[in-house]
Amino acid sequence: MGGCITLLFLQVSDTHLGASRPGKLRERELDFYDAFNEVVEIAIREHVDAVIHAGDFFDEPRPTPQAYLFAYKALKKLRDRGVDFLIVAGQHDQPRISQLPPLRVLGEMGLIRLLAQDNPETHIIKTRSGELGVVAIPYLSPVKIGESLRNIRVPETSKRILVAHLLLKELNIPNAHASLAELSADKYSYVALGDYHLKYETRYRGVLATYTGSTEALDILEALSDKYIALVDLSTSEARVNWVKLNTPRKWFRVEVRNYRELLDNISKITLEKYSKTPILYVTLKGRLNDIETRRIRDYVNKLISEKKILVGRVEVEEGEESRLTTRSALFEATSSSQTLTLDQVVFSVLGDRELAEIVLALLKSSESVEDVKLVVSRVLEDEKLIGKIKRLVSTK
Repeated sequence: MGGCITLLFLQVSDTHLGASRPGKLRERELDFYDAFNEVVEIAIREHVDAVIHAGDFFDEPRPTPQAYLFAYKALKKLRDRGVDFLIVAGQHDQPRISQLPPLRVLGEMGLIRLLAQDNPETHIIKTRSGELGVVAIPYLSPVKIGESLRNIRVPETSKRILVAHLLLKELNIPNAHASLAELSADKYSYVALGDYHLKYETRYRGVLATYTGSTEALDILEALSDKYIALVDLSTSEARVNWVKLNTPRKWFRVEVRNYRELLDNISKITLEKYSKTPILYVTLKGRLNDIETRRIRDYVNKLISEKKILVGRVEVEEGEESRLTTRSALFEATSSSQTLTLDQVVFSVLGDRELAEIVLALLKSSESVEDVKLVVSRVLEDEKLIGKIKRLVSTK
C-alpha cells in the first residue's frame, strides 16, 4: 500500500454549523462559525490538498439562512485557493422527510464534493498531488450498517482511506455501529471518523484510525477537553498525523460545591476576565439546598452574567451516594440578555423555586384538559411541603 506521492489533507468533523447550545444564544452560534473559520485558515496556511469532513457539517438538516450564508463564504475561500472539500453526511445532515439535503445544495453550488449522503460509495479523487481512493460511509443506523458493509468495494489505488460517520465498538459506548475489524480497516492507508465528539485514536493491524472530535463543545462533557483537527500526511507507507489544537473554542468551567460559600471560594480561584470570550459556568450542587441558599446561588450566577464575567450559568443538583446510582437534575440555567426567554425560564425567575415552577408550568400547559388540571392540583394537595412553599410565597409577595 506504499507509493511515492505526496498527499496532505486536513481531517475535521462535527462542526455543527448553526448550533447555539447552550442557551440558544447568538454568541454561541458565532462560536461554531469561529471554529470553522479557524479550520479554513489552517487548511490554507498548510497548503493541504483537501479538507476531509467526516460528517455533521450542519447542526440541523434544515439550516438557517445565516448558517447557509456562513458556509458559502467559508467554503468559497477554500475553493478559491484550490482546496477540495470532501464530505460524508452525518445524521444532522440527513433530512427525515423528502426534502433536498443541505449538503446537496452546497454540492450543486460547486463548494463541496459530497462523497456519500444516504449509502456508502467508493470514489477515486484526483487531487493536485495525485490520486486518492476513498470509501465513504454516511451515517447509517446500527441496524442497517451490517448489510451495507458487505457491499463495499475497496478502490485499487496506492493510497486509499475510509471516511465514515459512525461510532466504533472500540469506544465501548451504547449504540455503537461497527468495529474496525468489521470495517476491514486493514485494507486502507488511514481511517477518518466522525460522530464521536472527543479526540480519539487507535490502530487496527497497524492502520491508524482517528476521531478529531467536534470543533466546538455542545455540552459540558465535551468542553472539558481541548478541540483539535488533524493534518494527515500520506506521503509514506504509514499515515502520519499532526494534531493541531484549535484556539477559538469558548472556555467552560465546572465546579462542584455543597453550598453558596464553597461556590464563592471556587469562583475566586478562577480569573474569568482573562479569556477573550466570556466563559460558560456549570455548577454541580452535591445535594439539595434550602430555598434561601438556592436563591443566593441563583442571584450570584445572575450577577456574574450581568457583569459579563460568564455567558451562561447552569446549576445542577446531584443526589445519591457514590456507592449507589446518582441522579443529576437541572435547578436553573441563566444566560445573557441576547436570548429570547422561554416560558420555563420566566416562571422560574419569578418563583425562584424549581418545584413550584414545575407545578405552575404543568397547570399552564394542561389548561385545556380538566382531568390534567385535577391531577396537578391533587399532587399539590397531597404534598405538605409544597403547600408550605405556596403559603410562604403568598406571604412574601
